[in-house]
Parts: sequence; structure tokens; C-alpha cells
Amino acid sequence: MKYRAKPVIVDAYKITAVVPSTLQGAYKLTLDDGETAAQVEATPEMTARFTPKLGDYWIVQSDGYTYLNPKDVFERKYEPLPKTRVAG
Repeated sequence: MKYRAKPVIVDAYKITAVVPSTLQGAYKLTLDDGETAAQVEATPEMTARFTPKLGDYWIVQSDGYTYLNPKDVFERKYEPLPKTRVAG
């Protein structure tokens, strides 16, 4: 059978720093969404398939599910939404 992914809107943060954590297989990441910077920790489960590097993405779905995406995969799959204007 063939499947098509339903359109999903996510929050995406570009990884700007990667530092190994004290927990084996985990990494401390610095993220940038274009306005703010934050620090998070990628668990060993999140990094089981690849090691995050600068320019990759931290993704948060609307249901709260969080995962990592390599830069080339993310930029091929997603495009930015237009910024909404606030009426005032």
C-alpha cells in the first residue's frame, strides 16, 4: 500500500550548538527560532539513528511529540508559514 502524510504544522528550531551530555548518547543542544535561543537535551532515544549537528532541527508537533530532523530532510519536507499580522 502507498501512503501520503497529512499536512502537519510544527514548531521548528535550528540547532546552533551541540555538546555531549553526561548521559551516554544524549546531547545538550542550543536552539534558535529566529527570535530567541533555548537549551534542551536530546535523549539517547532521539539520537539512536543519527547524531545531531549544527544546522539540524529540533521539531515539536502540536501534540507535544518532539524529535530531531537532519537539515536536508527538514528543509525538503517543510516550508515556513507566512507570518500572521496582528490587527490593531
